[in-house]
Amino acid sequence: MSSPTIAPWSAEQVTALAPDKQVATAGLKLASPATWSDAGVHGTLVWGSASGSGKKPYRVCVDLSGPAFKCSCPSRKFPCKHAVGLLHLWSRGQVAGGEPAAFAAEWLEGRAKRAQQKAARQEAADQPDDPARAAASAKSTAARARAREGRITEGLEDLDRWLADQLRQGLANGSAQRPKQLTGFASRMVDAQAPGVARRLTALSRLTDSSPDWPERLLDELGLLHLLIRAWTRREQLPDDLGATVRSHVGMTVRTEDVLASPGIGDTWVVVAGRDTVEGRLAERRLWLYGTTTRRWALILVFAPVSGGFSTTVVPGTRFDAVAHFYPGRGRLRVALSDEQPSQPVTGWVPEPSGTASAREAWRRAVAADPWVEAVPVLVSGRFRLLGNGEPALGDADGALPLIVPDDARWVLPLLADSDEVTVAGELSPAGLRALSVVTDGEVRAL
Repeated sequence: MSSPTIAPWSAEQVTALAPDKQVATAGLKLASPATWSDAGVHGTLVWGSASGSGKKPYRVCVDLSGPAFKCSCPSRKFPCKHAVGLLHLWSRGQVAGGEPAAFAAEWLEGRAKRAQQKAARQEAADQPDDPARAAASAKSTAARARAREGRITEGLEDLDRWLADQLRQGLANGSAQRPKQLTGFASRMVDAQAPGVARRLTALSRLTDSSPDWPERLLDELGLLHLLIRAWTRREQLPDDLGATVRSHVGMTVRTEDVLASPGIGDTWVVVAGRDTVEGRLAERRLWLYGTTTRRWALILVFAPVSGGFSTTVVPGTRFDAVAHFYPGRGRLRVALSDEQPSQPVTGWVPEPSGTASAREAWRRAVAADPWVEAVPVLVSGRFRLLGNGEPALGDADGALPLIVPDDARWVLPLLADSDEVTVAGELSPAGLRALSVVTDGEVRAL
């Protein structure tokens, strides 16, 4: 059995794998040698038996290369608290090396076998030895794509007619029924296989009466939807990069394999900020990277079921070498990574942040490239101040950006107030700067 060297992860990297705070907290409590028997590590495999309420201990296995997890406990959350606890123990250097336990070796061999079978099936599908079969497969794929585009077009035409009706009757009329109508159209877009439009409609359903300026915000968003629909109907006449942007906002995906086949950009990437969101049963983690040499931004998107953890150990406050391959589209920042090296904590990093004027200019450039962009990543340096309405902001001689700080991160506000100048990383939108982390003393501190 091969034994590649895996550097121990930080506590933050282990915690980032937990599907929720409850599992993260419970896992920490289990990170005690007294809880475990026959724990060990060999290459990418970590295993152990955790004492529980039953007679038999729970057998836990972790493949660090995935990461992937296996536990005999009845939990439906992945990773469970036992896997998180075992990883914390390993990250502290409290798991000794040795030959794998039989149950762990059997599980890892099964994973390897299934991976080989999957690769063989994929290779056979990608390279059919029968030319006629290959031609038939390509024809079938093209037919499915045309059928999907037809469903999307039909759904968007219905939506556009409804948008026109809303403007004719006035936004103030029928506002009580509008959230239900928007939710219904969101379901219609899911059926039409336009999930990007569905997500926008779901967000709009919560906008009515949400703030004093909701009519203006709703009008702006409805206008952007109309523009997206018009762009979709003319997608074949658009420049390739803008056409790719339109397809992305509608919800059409690009295979990761195709992205990785495109030229990449190698750099040392600092994980500057991250944010988790939940939509229905799907959780999304956005991780913003900043190239120390290229000074380019990049975005990693990781998806997971709400009951499962994110399969990544990339967390804010770390950096790693990798080649970033950008997804197609004008102004698109999402990447797939290749040649990724183990991450290390960020120390001694001195970025070159923007001022408020440069940050606003970055937003204008982003909108010019992609009218449907919702936020742009920025590193902004300034002084903490309070606006006339008492809300926090980050300001300099050129103005101020309202700060959007989650309730569970408002502990940082007194620290900002006591600083002469602070560098904040986050997402800038018309609503303000959503603060996700601060850069201080050469380190990145997530909020």
